[in-house]
Amino acid sequence: MGLPIMMHRAKILTAIDIGTTKVCTVIGEKSETGSLSVLGHSVVPCEGLVKGVIENLVATQISVRASVKEAEGKAGVKVGSAYVGITGSHVSFENRSDVLSWVGRHGVITSADLTQVPDNVAKYSKGVGRKVLHAIPISYSLDGQEGIKDPLGMHTRRLEVKTHVVTGAAAPMDQLVRAVEGTGIRVEGLVLESLASGEAVLTPMEKAGGVVLIDIGGGTTEVIAYRAGSMYYTSAIPVGGFQFTNDICLTYNTPYDSAEEAKLNFASTEPDSVRPHEEFTLAIVGRSTALTLPRRDLCQLTRERAQELARLIALKLRDAEISDLSQVNLVLTGGAAKLAGFEAMLKKILTPKVRIGSPMPLPGMLEELQQPDFATSVGILIWAAEQKAKEATNGTNGSGASHSEGEPVGSGAGVSRILNPFKWGSR
Repeated sequence: MGLPIMMHRAKILTAIDIGTTKVCTVIGEKSETGSLSVLGHSVVPCEGLVKGVIENLVATQISVRASVKEAEGKAGVKVGSAYVGITGSHVSFENRSDVLSWVGRHGVITSADLTQVPDNVAKYSKGVGRKVLHAIPISYSLDGQEGIKDPLGMHTRRLEVKTHVVTGAAAPMDQLVRAVEGTGIRVEGLVLESLASGEAVLTPMEKAGGVVLIDIGGGTTEVIAYRAGSMYYTSAIPVGGFQFTNDICLTYNTPYDSAEEAKLNFASTEPDSVRPHEEFTLAIVGRSTALTLPRRDLCQLTRERAQELARLIALKLRDAEISDLSQVNLVLTGGAAKLAGFEAMLKKILTPKVRIGSPMPLPGMLEELQQPDFATSVGILIWAAEQKAKEATNGTNGSGASHSEGEPVGSGAGVSRILNPFKWGSR
């Protein structure tokens, strides 16, 4: 017999993280009390993406289908829809201010008014060939009084909102949706991967005090900055764990799998921490026997790539208007964040306030998912649960659109929207 179809139960949630090197599917369930638990997950290799963008649709669909099927088997359910992570250098942001002349028409700002704010801001954030991914209110100005986080119940003659709007190029966004929906899974929404990772590894206190998340994935490194509890800066660097491994491939003429194994087991950003005569073996293309090499040489190669990534991160921090890098709080996550010595390197050249971020455990979550590698995967599931709760509160249908066709999903003040770009027109 086949797996029982349980998608009519609104409590079943599915997250799909399609990365440059792997596809991870996590299936969870939200209880009547509001707690979120993990029912099952799967991880399969992926070869269809380059730096977060799909280049081989068929290969990506094969990986997604295999990952979902395996996760279904472990969870004991058959899913029909999912939230999907998205990244890439095509993603950009705009911090904008808009006057909300229609708010408070009845003399007081209502919850219904605030629910519509991100929708309306997104409508004015159009760009040729681009779509709005998230519209996140940062703060409100009430009759000239700035810095108001939640104006619910207040009276005003003029309300202005500052919003962090995240957009992406329409073509890769549509391609990602097409890859997933081609497997028979409906995309409920696309989620910026770094935003999802932040949901899994950052604390409310960190967001309130100011923090920068550095999410180092397979093909890209995403940078996301928070100030006073709100996200205000988003960017991506086209360098990730793949580039470290590829350096080893090109330098030693070794197969990718062998290079990845060497990176994980022997690489470090600190050559001086390795004993002078320490060696390792590496398979070489065209040779029947492995080659014995000095480990320090491998670590020097890794150090040079890590220094380049650190410089690029520093440029992004300055672009985020962080003048004193020594005072910034950095949280590293993603698989490549565990590279030996990289945390210490950033502490030396950027800021002493660096930590590795791992997903906070959920009931039913296996130890494998409690690693930086799966911050995005777990974060997408957490984000999905939050969106479902807000949809229930605001009376939206969870289909990726609100009451009017083509509108984004509704949510409350200070919260972003997940949009379904496949159904919503080009922005």
